[in-house]
Amino acid sequence: MVEKDLIVQTLEQVLGVSLGYRILDDQESEAVLQAVSEKQNRDADLDEAAVAPTNGVYDNNKENELWIPLHLQKPIPVITAPRDVLTPSEVGLMKLWLSSLQEDGQALKGKGAGKADEERQARQLGDWLMEQVREGALHAALPAELRQLRLKENMVPFLLTNESESSGVTGYKALQRLLKSYFDGEVLLIPLQQKEWMVLASQDLLAGGLADEKEDSAVEADQDLLSLFCMGLYELISTEWVGDFHIAAIPPVDARQGLPSVLHKLRETMAIGRVFRVKEHIHLSTGLHLERLIFSIPEAQRNRFLQEYAALHTELFEDSETLSTLESFFELDCNVSETAKHLYIHRNTLLYRLDKIKQETGLDVRSFSDAVLVKMTLLLYKVTKRK
Repeated sequence: MVEKDLIVQTLEQVLGVSLGYRILDDQESEAVLQAVSEKQNRDADLDEAAVAPTNGVYDNNKENELWIPLHLQKPIPVITAPRDVLTPSEVGLMKLWLSSLQEDGQALKGKGAGKADEERQARQLGDWLMEQVREGALHAALPAELRQLRLKENMVPFLLTNESESSGVTGYKALQRLLKSYFDGEVLLIPLQQKEWMVLASQDLLAGGLADEKEDSAVEADQDLLSLFCMGLYELISTEWVGDFHIAAIPPVDARQGLPSVLHKLRETMAIGRVFRVKEHIHLSTGLHLERLIFSIPEAQRNRFLQEYAALHTELFEDSETLSTLESFFELDCNVSETAKHLYIHRNTLLYRLDKIKQETGLDVRSFSDAVLVKMTLLLYKVTKRK
């Protein structure tokens, strides 16, 4: 409903009379409601001492004023006007205008209530998910009271975390609007811990970019599209959030079941990505298979491996030039030419660096078996030193 002051001010300007606003007490409200009920049953005039309805306006003889209700739910708010200053036509126009405002207000109220209820249920779902993850109940069934949310199969899960002290978009409503504008459709935003959100979007919202992909590359196309969506989402949010934030994503899931397991995998993907790829802000589970395996090895076994098999090699990873060379070399499938281009160095310079690594470790990363050992040692070093 429009603010009461604006209603009164508008009517006073149109009618040229002084009006008031009040909320009836229980006794007055009951009198009005009783008059409405009696009016529905008979059309006879009531005693002048009572509150008598006239075309929806209540003529209170005791207070010598007219009451124009805004609605008939207790406590009843009314516009008040002195008697004998309004013509029947003016009274009719007032009622017509107030009725239209009431209808618009109820529609807006219903819409706002729906959004508030959606946010409340989303927060309840977030609390429930975190509780199940803490208790290890990763396959717990969704409670009946939360099944009204728009959960369905083939939804793509995202996890957003923001570590900045202050940001432009941290509230539920602001972030929800931002996500809807980006995905161009309905998304479910689930608040978790402070500055941590889970997002579920229908796979259909991501499927448009697959139309030109070949059938035999559908899986790869899905991964590429998910990566592109994450990059676009990161760029969009980075214009609103100031500071460090990260996005994790996994392939589509059936959100109607096993949702705690989905949250667990998203958090694990986020943690693994931040340990092994510290310079990146987008972490996809599809590109972290070996890292996930290394991450799952108990800490004691990781340390024992480094001590027994790589004690003399780990110092190489403390050199930033050697570290960036190895990471680029492995990322580009051990391709010497592509790695040299990526590092903006001459091919012979790269070969010199690789030979130097061979001399100091006895391992030639251009050999598959040696490359696997160095790669695993590098990952173990990262998770041991940085976790």
